[in-house]
Amino acid sequence: MDPQKNVVSSEIISSELGIGKLIADLVVSRGYDTVSSARDFLYPDIEKLTPPSCFKGIDEACKLIKRHAENGRILVFGDYDCDGIGASAMLYLAFKSHGTDIDVYIPTRLEDGYGLSVGALKRAFDKYSPTLLMTVDCGIGSVEEIAYAKSLGIDTIVTDHHQPPDKLPDTVIINPKLDDELPELCGAGVAFTLIRALFGDEAAKEYIDICAVSTIADLVPLTGDNRIIASYGLKRLRSHDKRAGFKSLLHASGHKDGTPVTASDVAFRLAPRLNASGRLSDAYKSFRILTEDDTAEVDRLTAELEEENRIRQELCNSTIADARRMLTEYDLTHRRIIVLYKEDWEAGVVGIAAAKIAEDFKRPTVLFVRKGNVLKGSCRSIRGVNIHDVLQAAESTLIQFGGHTMAAGLSLYPDDLARFTAVADAYIKANYADNVFMPHYEADAELDPDSVTEKTVDEIELLEPCGMGNPRPVFKSVVKALPFERIKNLQHIKSRFGKNAEIVAFNELKNLDILRSGMEKELYYTLGKEEFRARTYVRALYKGVRLMDTKPSDEMVFAAYAEKFTPLPEPEKVCGADSGYDFSFGRLLIAFRTETYFRLLDENPGYLGLLSAPTGYNPYNAVILSPALNADFRYYSVIEVFDSPPAGYVEYLKKRFGASVTAYSGGALRLPKGKIDLSRDALVKLFSYLKTFLDGKKVSAEEDVYYIICMYGYDADYYTFLACWYVLREIGVASFCGSTLMLSRDKKNLGASRILQIVSEK
Repeated sequence: MDPQKNVVSSEIISSELGIGKLIADLVVSRGYDTVSSARDFLYPDIEKLTPPSCFKGIDEACKLIKRHAENGRILVFGDYDCDGIGASAMLYLAFKSHGTDIDVYIPTRLEDGYGLSVGALKRAFDKYSPTLLMTVDCGIGSVEEIAYAKSLGIDTIVTDHHQPPDKLPDTVIINPKLDDELPELCGAGVAFTLIRALFGDEAAKEYIDICAVSTIADLVPLTGDNRIIASYGLKRLRSHDKRAGFKSLLHASGHKDGTPVTASDVAFRLAPRLNASGRLSDAYKSFRILTEDDTAEVDRLTAELEEENRIRQELCNSTIADARRMLTEYDLTHRRIIVLYKEDWEAGVVGIAAAKIAEDFKRPTVLFVRKGNVLKGSCRSIRGVNIHDVLQAAESTLIQFGGHTMAAGLSLYPDDLARFTAVADAYIKANYADNVFMPHYEADAELDPDSVTEKTVDEIELLEPCGMGNPRPVFKSVVKALPFERIKNLQHIKSRFGKNAEIVAFNELKNLDILRSGMEKELYYTLGKEEFRARTYVRALYKGVRLMDTKPSDEMVFAAYAEKFTPLPEPEKVCGADSGYDFSFGRLLIAFRTETYFRLLDENPGYLGLLSAPTGYNPYNAVILSPALNADFRYYSVIEVFDSPPAGYVEYLKKRFGASVTAYSGGALRLPKGKIDLSRDALVKLFSYLKTFLDGKKVSAEEDVYYIICMYGYDADYYTFLACWYVLREIGVASFCGSTLMLSRDKKNLGASRILQIVSEK
C-alpha cells in the first residue's frame, strides 16, 4: 500500500468519522482505507451480513429441511468442540421453536472420534431413527459415511467450514470454502446462516450470542461477517437477559458482575469450559448448558464443567511439561517441525498443549496419542506456515487429515510416524525461510508513554472484538530506565508508565535488570483498562522488549560475573540431543566482557544478541552477555564460554545441560566494576543489616532480600548490594538451608574471595 495514500486516507477517515488520528491510522493499516470500509469496520451493522442466498446449496437444503420438518424426523450430527456444540445448540433451539421433531447427536472423543464414522452413525440411527441427517462443523470429507446413510434411505445435508478435499460427498453441501467470494465462517456461522435462510434474520438474532462464542472460540478471522456476529453476540452477553448457561459459566469463571464481557472473556473463560467436557467425557452436557432454562440444572452442569476444566488444565500442564522434557532430546537444530508421541497423553488436551509448544518454540507442532492401532494427532502452527499445506504434502504417510491454516487433525499408523516427520520437515525447509522461525518485533504504532490516556484506550476499543485476523494492536515506546518492581513474591513485575498508566509484565522477573537499566530499548505492549474500587486505571500489558543498543553498565556486567563464584546449586541433569548446530540453530556463545560480546557478534553475522537470558525456548544461534545463573539453555546442543569463566560455572553448565560445553580462557580477566563499592565497610554494612533483619528468616530471591533491608534503611545501590552479597555467599558468611538465610559467626578470610581478587588485579 502506498504510504502517502495511508497518510491521506487516515486524515480523511479521522475527519469524516470524528475519530482520532491514531485509531484512523490503525484502521487504514488493516486495509480499511476508504471512509465507507472504515465505517463498516468500526461500526458493525447486522444488516450487512452476507445474504444466505449467496451460499451454494442453501436453497436446496431449505427445501429438504422443510419437507422433513413437516413429515419426518431430523437428526443434527455435531462435534464435541465449542464450535460444533454451538452450531448444534442453535439448530436445535431454532427448530424446536418452530415445532420441528429434531434430535442432536454429539459424538464422544473416545468412542466415536472426530467427525462422522459409520460406527457413530449406526449408534445415532439406532437411537433416533431419523429421516434427515444434517451435519454441522464436520462431514465435508465423509464420502463413505454419507453414502452409508443414503443406503439406509436417509436424506443428508452437510454443513461444514473445513477445507474441502478433492472428492466431495454425494449430497447437499453448504460450505463457504466452496466459493472464494464467501466469508470464512466457523461451523456455527454456517448453521447461523442456514437459520437466517429458514426463519429470517430476526429469528436468527435470538441465537447470535451462541454463534459469537463459537466464532471467537474457533479462531476464524474476526473480520466481515464474523466481526458483525461477534459484536452483536457480545452485546447480548453483556445484557441483563443473557442466556442462563452463559450467565452461570461467567460467574463460575470469576467474571465480575457489571463488567463488560469481552472477546478475551469468551476465549479464556467461556470457551475452555464449554470445551472441557468434550475433551474429557461427554460434550452433551455442554450442549445442554446452552439449551437448558432451568437455572438449578444449569448451575449443576456448570459445576461439572468447572471441575472438568480444572482437570483439563492439570492434564494440559502435564502434557506441556512432558513435551518440553522430550524436546531436550529432539533435534531442534535441524528439524523445523516438532512431532512428538506419548502413549499416555490425554487425547482431549493435546491440541491445547500443541498450541503452547508451537508458541514457545516458534515451530509448527504435532502431538500424537494412540487409539488402538492408529496414532491420532493435533497440529498447531505459527504465523507464516500453513499447516494444512504441510499435511497435504505429507498425505501419502497419513490415513486422513483435515483442518485450517493454523490448526488441523490427522491420523497415521505408528510405522509411518518417522516418515511423516521427515516428509513434513522437508516440505517446510523447502518452502519456508528460517526467518519465519525467528523472533519478530512488530508494532502497529509508536507512542510516547506520556500520551497514553483513558481516551486513548477508549478509541482503541473501537477495534474490538479483537482476535484472529484482527489482533489487539501492539504499541511500542522507546524508553530507557523504568522503575519496575516485583509484585509480592511472584514472578510478575510492574512499573509506572508515563503520566497516566501502569505497565504489568507477567513472568518477567528474569528481565527486571534489563528493564530497569538505562539502556535504550523498545518496549512492546497492548493497552486496556482495569477497574478497581470504582476507579478506572489505564494498564499496559508487557509483550516484549528489544534492546536497541546492548551497552549494559559496568556494574550490571560485573555483578553477573561475580554471581558465578558463589556456591552453585547441584543441578538436575537435563538430557540433550547430540545434533551440533547449523546456520540458524543450536549454538550459544557466552561472553562476560562487552568487548568480547561485540567481537563474537561481528564474527558470527546473523546470530542474535542476547543479554541475561534467552528469549523463549527456541535455540537460535546467539551470543549472550552476562547470563543469569538460572538462564535456561537446555535446548542448545553446543555451548561455548569465553572470558576465563569460573571453573565452577563451567562444571555447572556441563552438569545442568546436555549440550557440549567448551570453555575458552583468555588469561586474567580485567572486568571493571564501575561504581560498585566492595570496600570492607560496604561488606560489613550489608552483613549488619542481614544479621539484624533476615538471619534465620525465609527469603525467596535476591530481589526480596534487597527490598526488605531497604525498608529498614539500607541505602546502597542494587549492584553494590549484589556484589557484596555474592562475596558474602562466596566465602561462606551467608548461606541457605532450604530457603532459610543462615549467617556464619566464624571469622572468614576476605582475601580468599576471587571476586575481590578480580577487583584488585591490575
